[in-house]
Amino acid sequence: MTDISPAEKIIEALGGLSKTARLLSTDDKDFAISTVQGWKERKRIPQDYWERLIAVGKVAGVEITADMLLGLAEVSA
Repeated sequence: MTDISPAEKIIEALGGLSKTARLLSTDDKDFAISTVQGWKERKRIPQDYWERLIAVGKVAGVEITADMLLGLAEVSA
């Protein structure tokens, strides 16, 4: 069995690669699905995106905390 990384748990809780990218998109710019896929493959989300992910999680009804991003807590969907 493969361990699921905190990055993958967060992406899945937000609805997968495409939905996570849509949630991170703005009116001015689409967020690349390939960026989210890279996070999943590298098993980490760069800290520059944490604040935005926490905010879009609230909009999507998914609690995301800094501890979750660090891998210290489970993601609750």
